[in-house]
Amino acid sequence: MSAQTLQGVSGLVAINSLMAMVGGTLSALLAGRNDPGFLHNGPLAGLVAVCAGSDLMHPIGALATGLVAGALFVWTFTAAQNRWKIDDVLGVWPLHGLCGVWGGIACGVFGQVALGGMGGVSLLSQLLGSLMGVLVALAGGFAIYGTIRALHGLRLSHEQEFQGADLSLHRIGATSQD
Repeated sequence: MSAQTLQGVSGLVAINSLMAMVGGTLSALLAGRNDPGFLHNGPLAGLVAVCAGSDLMHPIGALATGLVAGALFVWTFTAAQNRWKIDDVLGVWPLHGLCGVWGGIACGVFGQVALGGMGGVSLLSQLLGSLMGVLVALAGGFAIYGTIRALHGLRLSHEQEFQGADLSLHRIGATSQD
């Protein structure tokens, strides 16, 4: 979990992780209309989001963090696939990227003493830190993928796209040939 050491594990971290999982599951179940893919990713969305503040939030704040993360995942995954035509089959960007950013911000919100949190966290610092994380990830991604694109290329040919990468690149089918 996010404690990083055995000595850092606390009951609060464990309860908050569970509460965020529950929140992510419930909201993904409702927003995703019982879709199994969303139902399985909802708990992950909650866990990703709560990591930043699992040792600072009140359990109700962790539940709220998970609820938002589960719904955020369903909405952004659906929009990325259907509306924006972004090929992110596993939903890595919505699940880890957006839910992680939400978790950083949620830590600044639900970590406040006024909302039952442990305190010692600033919403402004969490906003700035989350923004800096996004900027570093974008810069690194553009640098790495730009280099790969310039040196090798990223797209499959039209024929390879039609056949699928499994068959055209890896020579592996989805079903047995027996």
